[in-house]
Amino acid sequence: MATEDEAAADGAELITHSTPVYRIGRGVCRIELALLHRLRVTGIEHVPKSGGVLLVANHQSFLDIPIVSAMLPHRHVCFVARDSLTRSRFLAFMLRHSGAILIRRGAADRRALTDMVEHLRAGDAVCVYPEGTRSSDGSLGEFKPGALFAAKRARVPIVPIGIRGAIDALPRSAKLPRPRRIAVSVGAPIDGRDPDAMNLARESIAGMIGDGRYGTMRGS
Repeated sequence: MATEDEAAADGAELITHSTPVYRIGRGVCRIELALLHRLRVTGIEHVPKSGGVLLVANHQSFLDIPIVSAMLPHRHVCFVARDSLTRSRFLAFMLRHSGAILIRRGAADRRALTDMVEHLRAGDAVCVYPEGTRSSDGSLGEFKPGALFAAKRARVPIVPIGIRGAIDALPRSAKLPRPRRIAVSVGAPIDGRDPDAMNLARESIAGMIGDGRYGTMRGS
């Protein structure tokens, strides 16, 4: 596993604040999500206003990163994303200048886990999508346990986030977003030192999203 000295030797800057690129991107996302998807967020008070926190969300769509960024206008969020997204020059620029952690899909990327710990220890919010890939029908898949290591090492809480409706707003088959409503529910924090924390987070998210579609849960 890479040490802090090795990370520094690579010359990579640890971005734990909202850069101009991040703020502009978040602002554009907030406008698009408000106008086209009428984004509704409940339970936002469960996200600490400062200090390290691991945000764990289900993965329905390419809109999931913009959604979490937009719902937290006063915090920088370090997103853990697969490195294949950098095939797009635009996305590569946005991710690298926003402090994202890029992970090799299908590989045990120890360096990515080390970077997550450093972000969390620096007081950053780190967001992961433990399913590893987008849902094909909106339902919740199995979680990969890797992110729990970072929460344990950094001694930070885990906050579950349930996203509904993104599967219809931007499904795998679509290239552009559709005018569909999206809702986000944020659950109570879970002790990241609990060995069953990721299972508890998954259960919380499953209870918040139902079948993953907007309008299928009571009170929608």
